[in-house]
Amino acid sequence: MKSTGALTVGMALAFAAITHAVAADDDAAARQQLEQRLKLTASMMSDSGTAKRITSSGNQRAAALLDEGRVHHALAVELLAKGDLAGARRAADEALKHLGQARRLVPDAPARQNAAKQRSEQMLASLERLIDAWRQRIGPTDVEDGDLFAAIGLIATARGFAGEGRFEEAVWTLGAAEGHVLTGMNRVMHARTLDYTARASTPAEEFQLEMARHRSLTELVPLAVNDLKPRGDALALIDRYTEASSQLRQQAQAQFQAGDLPQALVHLRNALMYVQRALTSAGLVVPPSTGSTP
Repeated sequence: MKSTGALTVGMALAFAAITHAVAADDDAAARQQLEQRLKLTASMMSDSGTAKRITSSGNQRAAALLDEGRVHHALAVELLAKGDLAGARRAADEALKHLGQARRLVPDAPARQNAAKQRSEQMLASLERLIDAWRQRIGPTDVEDGDLFAAIGLIATARGFAGEGRFEEAVWTLGAAEGHVLTGMNRVMHARTLDYTARASTPAEEFQLEMARHRSLTELVPLAVNDLKPRGDALALIDRYTEASSQLRQQAQAQFQAGDLPQALVHLRNALMYVQRALTSAGLVVPPSTGSTP
């Protein structure tokens, strides 16, 4: 009995020793991670570009948050020295939270400037393509309308801003130009729809005019997607509607070649309906077809 009791006590002591060793290892690892974290935080709060930007910004709230962060960091170091890992971790979290708040109040101007520069270049390239497409649609003999003139003037102004390094103002100006371009192109499409209807004297002629309208609207889809940048579900709808429109157009052409003009017009009008839905999903309003029902 004594032997069994001694064995049990010995096993308990051995288990306690193992548990203690494991806990000690865990504490040592946690302490090492916390020490590294505090070292990095200290560097960020002392001589980093972030700290210099905050202190030189003149933003009193940001500077105060940085100082509060330094206080929490000093407390974390003190608690860690006393062996209070949980308290040190909480104080370290507070230090980083205050530093993050201060950073958000003083954005990185060079990074923001570079982002605005890239955005303005992308918008300018997109607008140039849109205006080229617009001019191709209105034809060389048509009078350029006010939206086109306004867009061209705004683009010239944006180029001037960009040349002076005022990229954020260039982006804002190009955004206004985009509004004129899309409004004007939408009006051109609407005007041409009415013109097609007025000149269509026979079903065969109406078919050809509606085919031309379908091509024009289809060409506008990638331009609208590129400029208005729809995302997620909208992009999926655009792809689905565009594919359906293409298939219906092919069916319309086949019916037309087979001599079944009424059915060809039915398929073509459905094709127009789907391409209009694609443009609407992209954010561009397109008027419905005004052709007569066969």
